[in-house]
Amino acid sequence: MNAARGLPEEVAALLRGSPDADIRAAVAHAGAEQAFPFLTVDGHGYPHSALLSRTELEPAPATGLLLAVVSGTRTRADLERDGRAGLIAVHGTVCSHLTLRLVGSRLISGEPGDAYDGGAGSESDGGTNGGTGSVLGCAFAVESHTAASLDIPLSPLGFRADARIARIEQWERTATALATLRSAYGGEV
Repeated sequence: MNAARGLPEEVAALLRGSPDADIRAAVAHAGAEQAFPFLTVDGHGYPHSALLSRTELEPAPATGLLLAVVSGTRTRADLERDGRAGLIAVHGTVCSHLTLRLVGSRLISGEPGDAYDGGAGSESDGGTNGGTGSVLGCAFAVESHTAASLDIPLSPLGFRADARIARIEQWERTATALATLRSAYGGEV
C-alpha cells in the first residue's frame, strides 16, 4: 500500500460537486453518477458495504480530510464502534482503494418522517437509523491509498441521477449536513 497524506487529488476530483449542481454534466452523461462502495466491518468481523454518492461525500481541501454523511444504522454502528472504513473509486483504468480512519463525527438531527427516519435507503436494513431522524456526519483521515491498474478500461458502479432519487435520499438535507461538517472540519464553505 502507498502511504497517503490527505485525500489524493485523483479521488478528490471524482468526489467534487453534486449531481443536482452538475445537471448539465449529468445530462451529457445520460445522468450517470458513480456509486462509491463504502466498506466497514461489522461486530462479528464480516465486511459490510454501503453505496454512497457524491451527494454524501466531499473532499475538505484545507485539511485533506474526506467528509461523509452516513444514514444507515449498520454503517453508523460499525463506524461508532470501530472508526475504520474503506472507499473504492474507479476512473478510467484505475481502481483507487482508500483506507480511512474516523477523526471526528457529529450526530446531525433530521426531521421525523424524512428519509433519515425510516424512509427509503440503500442499506440492506432499509437505510433506516432507528427512527432517530438523524445522520452521522464523519470526517476521515486517509491512512493509505492504493491505485490499482492492469490498464484495462473499468466501468464503475453507477446510477442515473434524477429528481426522484434526490427526493427519496433527501439530497437537500444531506447538503445541509455537509455544510455543518465543512464548518467543523475545515472544508470550503
